[in-house]
Amino acid sequence: MMSIFINGWETNLKFSAAHFIPEHSKCRRLHGHDYAVDITLFGELENGMVADFVQIKRELRQMLEEIDHKLILPINGEGITYILDGNKYKIKYETFEMSVPKEFVYLCDVKHSSSEELARYLTGILIKKVTLGKNVKKIEFSVYEGPGQKATWEEVLG
Repeated sequence: MMSIFINGWETNLKFSAAHFIPEHSKCRRLHGHDYAVDITLFGELENGMVADFVQIKRELRQMLEEIDHKLILPINGEGITYILDGNKYKIKYETFEMSVPKEFVYLCDVKHSSSEELARYLTGILIKKVTLGKNVKKIEFSVYEGPGQKATWEEVLG
């Protein structure tokens, strides 16, 4: 089996975003990270390639642009409530309340806005957006919270 790898730090597949994780002692406070994503695709060669680097990077950049410079709000978060009130989200968790303009929020279909859950979530979006050949058998998708620490989701395809 062959693989291709795209390094997010080196190919500018990065975004900055704010988030909070209520169950974590320190991360329950609103804070932000400079994120990057890596992707590895495993499969057999088809027409000399596993997959098209250009197409994958284009789709990833569009996905990340939607998140960039926003608050990642987990829509399935336990103990988190939010309502859209006009053009602002009113967010409550624990004893905290905040109001954030709608255009500053990225609604994310996860329970927690951790790198682990973001890796799984973004893998699912990428698989829906990019037409991968049947030769692609597995994807590994990593989300870095800054250089040196990452979470990786692995998904077998087909």
